[in-house]
Amino acid sequence: MVNHSNNHLRLLNVAAALLLCVSPIAHAQSVNNTDVYNLASQVAEEIEYIREVMGRPFDDSPRLPVGDVSQLQVYYQAQTLFRKANQLAQEYAGTPRTAAPPVPDVDLQASDSFNVVISAQDQVRQVSRAFGIDTEAQIQERTTASTTGVFLTILDANRQLNLLINEPILPSDVFDQVTLAVLYSASILAHSGAENLVPEADPFDGYKRPSDVYALLLNNTDAMSQVAEAAGIPVLTLSSRRNIPDDVEPGHVYDIARILVAGLALVANALDAEDVFPELDRPELIFPTQVYARATVLQQQLAQIDALL
Repeated sequence: MVNHSNNHLRLLNVAAALLLCVSPIAHAQSVNNTDVYNLASQVAEEIEYIREVMGRPFDDSPRLPVGDVSQLQVYYQAQTLFRKANQLAQEYAGTPRTAAPPVPDVDLQASDSFNVVISAQDQVRQVSRAFGIDTEAQIQERTTASTTGVFLTILDANRQLNLLINEPILPSDVFDQVTLAVLYSASILAHSGAENLVPEADPFDGYKRPSDVYALLLNNTDAMSQVAEAAGIPVLTLSSRRNIPDDVEPGHVYDIARILVAGLALVANALDAEDVFPELDRPELIFPTQVYARATVLQQQLAQIDALL
């Protein structure tokens, strides 16, 4: 089990500290992945009721072909669920903007993700009350579930929320997550003795669309998994099936970027790599093309890391 008592997750929590933080809800240590799965399924059903009232389309994106998901990667998706649910609650229930609970400074347990999903459910229910929805969500509870099953259930809910919120995830949000992955990669490179921590972006022709960024980040996820394997760290893996949605939006890309951040945080933490903060530019205007360029930096970093480990 990876110990999160050091400060390698500080990069994520610095941003969260700039906003109001909700207090985690206490739950017994007996909470397991199955409990999180059933709770996430209930939240997804409650989101479905909201979708029907709003008359918004159903997200039928193909499921991401993942395996070997870690508790940290589940937690990151739960944070994303809270963020999107809070955005929906801001728009329709007048709820104040609130940051997701930060990553705990302890070994992550299923109960930690459970707490975040409970907080997200509270946001969803505020919207339900505002819409006058009083139907109780009924689900068929499972008796067993893996971290991968939990992850995919939360990811499905996140994708549906993309179609409900009026202020969607923007390319700039994706850019910031890719930049965070670049910073984690830089810390791993510094720990490995590399001198060029942040290479220049690769040249490419033409402007890019979200689908281009999505495909590149999937390739980066493959490279991240290979790096983690070389370091002896179990992280999420993708099968050879890409399952790219037909209409990729920044929200889809954001979720992949979060996967990369989680995996690289695990590797940096396991290697005890010190945080580094090289100067990185942030364009005033950010479109998918700028995100793609930043993702090519990450691609080069991952190749360097793989050669050094």
